[in-house]
Amino acid sequence: RTKGAATTRNEKRIALTKQLQLLRSHIQSTADASPDNSASIIQSAGVAVKKTAVRPPRVFSARPGAVSGSVTLLTRAAARRASYEWQYSIDGGKTWLSSPTTLQSKTTVSGLTPGGMATFRYRPVTKEGEGDWSQPTSAHREVRH
Repeated sequence: RTKGAATTRNEKRIALTKQLQLLRSHIQSTADASPDNSASIIQSAGVAVKKTAVRPPRVFSARPGAVSGSVTLLTRAAARRASYEWQYSIDGGKTWLSSPTTLQSKTTVSGLTPGGMATFRYRPVTKEGEGDWSQPTSAHREVRH
């Protein structure tokens, strides 16, 4: 708790952080130069190889909702600023009924007759314009008690 110890500590921390960043960039550039041996180069430097997360892309899906006669629709976001138009058909896609437009890539369609099948589709709307309608997907409207 001597005077100036905190300042000295902070200066040393900044210097160490800069040195570690330089070391990291050197290891990365060396590994990038030899893609076939990149993992072993990184490990030989005493650093763990970062595992990249492999997430399957979210596709358009329709799941039974929390309430009888409802279905939850979910898709991946089309853009940072997008809205989504939703439609459903209870006659196999011959006629389409519109649901309210949303600003999220998720919505719940309610008021459906429980126990039947329905077909759903959506299209994103961005500042570039309206997208194409998605491939239809179906969901069984479960009866919940």
